[in-house]
Amino acid sequence: MRVKKSAGLMLLATACVTTSACGQPERPRVVSDFCTVDQRLTVEVAPGPGVDDPGNQFDTDETVNQVLGHNEVHDRLCAG
Repeated sequence: MRVKKSAGLMLLATACVTTSACGQPERPRVVSDFCTVDQRLTVEVAPGPGVDDPGNQFDTDETVNQVLGHNEVHDRLCAG
């Protein structure tokens, strides 16, 4: 009797383990907070060197380089 009971418990435990392994839902994809709040930036490049910019319409070379660097990182991390 005792052997039958322990065999039944083993069978029940095996059934529980194997049924929970089947049909697992797909894990949700984790999206970085960076990609949910960040966006590509735009720049206004001067049409040429030494162009007069009285209305301050164009970005400096340093700003352009930083924005392009930011956009490269954004594209690499958030592609898809």
